[in-house]
Amino acid sequence: MERRLARIAAVFFAFWMLLAPLSAQEPENYYQAAYGKNGYELKSALSEIIRTHRELDYSQLWEAFGDTDADDSGMVTDMYNDCQFVYAEDQCGSGSSGNAENQCVCYNREHSMPKSWFHDKKPMYTDLFHLYPVSGYINTRRSNYPYGEVEDPTFTSTAGSRLGPCSFPGYSGTVFEPVDEYKGDFARSYFYMATCYEKEAAGWESPMLAGDSRQVFSDWAVELLLAWHELDPVSEKEKERNQAVYDWQGNRNPFIDYPELAGKIWGDDREPFGDAHSENEESAMAAKCRLRTQGLYFHLDYEGLFDSVSVMDSQGRVLASTSVRQDSFGYRLPCAGLYVVEVVSGGASCRLKFVVR
Repeated sequence: MERRLARIAAVFFAFWMLLAPLSAQEPENYYQAAYGKNGYELKSALSEIIRTHRELDYSQLWEAFGDTDADDSGMVTDMYNDCQFVYAEDQCGSGSSGNAENQCVCYNREHSMPKSWFHDKKPMYTDLFHLYPVSGYINTRRSNYPYGEVEDPTFTSTAGSRLGPCSFPGYSGTVFEPVDEYKGDFARSYFYMATCYEKEAAGWESPMLAGDSRQVFSDWAVELLLAWHELDPVSEKEKERNQAVYDWQGNRNPFIDYPELAGKIWGDDREPFGDAHSENEESAMAAKCRLRTQGLYFHLDYEGLFDSVSVMDSQGRVLASTSVRQDSFGYRLPCAGLYVVEVVSGGASCRLKFVVR
């Protein structure tokens, strides 16, 4: 009897381990309290959803970067420069962090929203959604200058980040301009900070900030951040980082999950967020799906025509997909385990989990 219970427990544990990575993704109805809202009312609703999270110690950031920013080979990419650092080995310590000729000596914990703006207060001080590993030397050169765009730089990093007078309309002081590849990442970090810490933002100080809790940003900064948000859309790297930070902190950046939110809050999009009937639509779509497995072979039959189908493993990696409009799809899976199939039709979508033994 004990052996039988042990076998059952082992099977249950294995299944739970397969399920765990999926459960760490956006929880069902995570943003439901913000549905039907727009403008600053939407921002306030999102703030209530994401503001309560796990507060990290500053020393924990080094360890967290291993999950949020190190790649499979253990290398950390610098988002300010073209440096490649070895995770846990190239952290800046008490020695030199480099110079203009050698900008890739070590990496530091960069507050993309400088900590002096919010007076070094926690939990902002250790919030991973705006903290990134960057070249210690470039981190020092950036100092606490606001972001902006620069036509006549006084300093340029080897990758092309620039420091100098702002050429973006509305501000002429000294600013730091990161490379185009990551401008959207930093804009969405700022949208997150303004939303998560809405109740604290009125006391923050910077040329990019308005000193209020509604718009939060100066007019010129709103235009800059929205432009960067459009210029550099959400990447897979950013989505993966969003998930990794969620695993550490227990909250998400909604502007990565739903990029349209920025326009609904600070832009001209007045359509309410979400759809109160989305859950019913997803259930209706799920009812049209029939999943069958035989051995490792998976087959989907759909009542009507779908626009696309994707099959993902328990880590969220897409194994197979099609965008051909049809009513069925088949695929041979690589091994037993937990899988997810996502079906998209008519602008709606649903996800179904299934297990292959």
